[in-house]
Amino acid sequence: MKVSNMKLLFLAISAFVQFSLTAQDHYTHFCGQVKAREKLFGQHPNADSEARQAAAELEAYTQSFSEERGGGGDPVYIIPVVFHIIHNNGSENISDAQVMDALNILTRDFRKLNADTSAIIDEFEAIAADTRIEFRLAAKDPQGNCHSGINRTLSELTYDGFNEEMRLLSTWPRNSYLNIWICASIGGNVAGFTNLPGDVNASWLADIDGIVLTDSYIGSIGTGNTLTSRALTHEVGHWLNLYHPWGPTNSPGDEDNCNFDDLVSDTPNTIGYTSCALNSSSCTAEIDNVQNYMEYSYCSRMFTWGQRQRMRAALTSTVAQRNQLWSNTNLIETGVLDPPLCEAKFIAERTSICVDESVQFTDLSFHNVTSWSWNFGDGNSVIGNDPLIHKNPIHEYITQGTYTVSLTVSNGSENLQSVIAGYVTVNNAGQHDTPFNEGFENGFPANNWSYYNQNADPTWEVTPTASYSGTKSLKLRNYSNTIADNVDELYSATYDVSGVDTIYLSYRWAYANKLDETDDRLRISVSGNCGNSWDVRKLRKGFTNLPTADPINSQFTPTSQSQWGGETLILLNDVWMTDRFRVKFEFIGKGGNNIFLDDINITSATTVGVREILPSFVFNVYPNPAAEDLTLELIQSTSELVNISVYSSTGQLCQSIQKQVSSGRNSITLDRQSAGLYTILLEKNGSIATQKVIFK
Repeated sequence: MKVSNMKLLFLAISAFVQFSLTAQDHYTHFCGQVKAREKLFGQHPNADSEARQAAAELEAYTQSFSEERGGGGDPVYIIPVVFHIIHNNGSENISDAQVMDALNILTRDFRKLNADTSAIIDEFEAIAADTRIEFRLAAKDPQGNCHSGINRTLSELTYDGFNEEMRLLSTWPRNSYLNIWICASIGGNVAGFTNLPGDVNASWLADIDGIVLTDSYIGSIGTGNTLTSRALTHEVGHWLNLYHPWGPTNSPGDEDNCNFDDLVSDTPNTIGYTSCALNSSSCTAEIDNVQNYMEYSYCSRMFTWGQRQRMRAALTSTVAQRNQLWSNTNLIETGVLDPPLCEAKFIAERTSICVDESVQFTDLSFHNVTSWSWNFGDGNSVIGNDPLIHKNPIHEYITQGTYTVSLTVSNGSENLQSVIAGYVTVNNAGQHDTPFNEGFENGFPANNWSYYNQNADPTWEVTPTASYSGTKSLKLRNYSNTIADNVDELYSATYDVSGVDTIYLSYRWAYANKLDETDDRLRISVSGNCGNSWDVRKLRKGFTNLPTADPINSQFTPTSQSQWGGETLILLNDVWMTDRFRVKFEFIGKGGNNIFLDDINITSATTVGVREILPSFVFNVYPNPAAEDLTLELIQSTSELVNISVYSSTGQLCQSIQKQVSSGRNSITLDRQSAGLYTILLEKNGSIATQKVIFK
């Protein structure tokens, strides 16, 4: 296929056009090209003329390119890659495994190692090309330090992928790395975009040179899928100066596309496809190359030899510094030729379990690990070099205790070790009966509590400087925290609440915002299966219902009971009524202030009253059953503040009274409720008592 001079001139002048893969499903494609181009040249008005000149230079170079001019010998070009995952703690924070899956697919496609080449139709089988271009994850950062090649940055800009500021949050030199940014959304249902080399040739545009993709269009696992897994292959094609087969538009199916082409001699002119119409001839008698990676057909599986030559020309041209990426010097400096063993690192699926339960461990070490030696702290180990067996083992703990876990990794010549003391806590079922009262006056964490501190920074600790009752409480020093979304988890032991119908979980907390209002979170969850799964029962936020004291721009410490809050959660779901009931307090720090916990009480009840024990105080309610209002009678030795709550059988709060009662006999009227079973909960000085009543 030949192209006219008019077409060649048009495409050379238009080479700054930014292309976007804009499919959200198999059938509909929405164009992000215009928006991206407007942002680029609106923000950088001088880029237009510079881009035209650079594109014309690259086009002239490409039309006369041969492998001899590019260095000869048909070399394999290796491109160091860095992934920048811009996330807001959502699904867009994809796993390392999904990143590696995407990178493997990319190299597989460019090297024509994909198994689906067997389905290429006869008309194009002979010209399906191995481009001899490979992509490897960077093993060193720009400063020469060992690195995983994956950066994670917390930012709400993840929802605005067109915004240049998102890319500027994390970018490495484009003459050393291909930058790929992963985000939650680009806008307008755009899946991804990149710039042609001429678009960003100007040195002052180097920091935004790369590829942006949403998390659902990267790889075939995790949030990705097989159908959309070629999006990165498509975008790298644009990044290496390929057009869509129908030319410089983003409107496949338009008959006007027959007037343009992609400047590649072996891809027939086409209108473009959003479906896999394999035997179509839209512009000439030639069959359209619907299976091309630069199509939108979703059955793409090939580049042509002409596209191969065009991309290799882009890699040997000085435009946008693509020719510096694959140099031997750069491959050594970025560590991709012989990646060093950088770090021994691992995580556990759970760190707090019950006896006879298993833990899945995952190795996060890098690079080129060839053998693993695990010590689980209970006298058992796993050692070997089979990744399927030794890399990510599952281990069962059969004895209660707290265990230190270690991993030693090797690449055959070097060894590195990671040791985490007290990493796994194993509980017996039913370690405690209810009621359970915790004021942190004794040892911590001891047998009642364990914690998980993923960042190894200050975490939950007993403090004698503040308390609601007694002399101590639990404190989390959050004021000086500089880690965004820093999570500290506090786990209870197991409680035997089998056979009850209601669990009462009460606690007190103290917290103050900083003056500029911060959005720290306190999340309270419960589990009936020892923590295999958790149900969130309360979420307190720094903007709304977490603060108990006035904002302060210094270290907060409560100085009186009035600076504490308190509540009782009524738990009625049968799935929690087991001998493996547990409670979790989870604090998510977002740059706010300190938080304190005290007087955590767990009480369980049956239809005849508080289970197995007498409460620390008693009250009487009559008549019961009742057809009218109830009378609650409380005998006091001193005057004090009491809280009275009436809950329905579904846990709904029906009436709440706070009253300062006097010494002696006190009578308090409770409103009549609709017919049914209710729980009356009376709380004073950190202790609670309950009674069931029936309204007729």
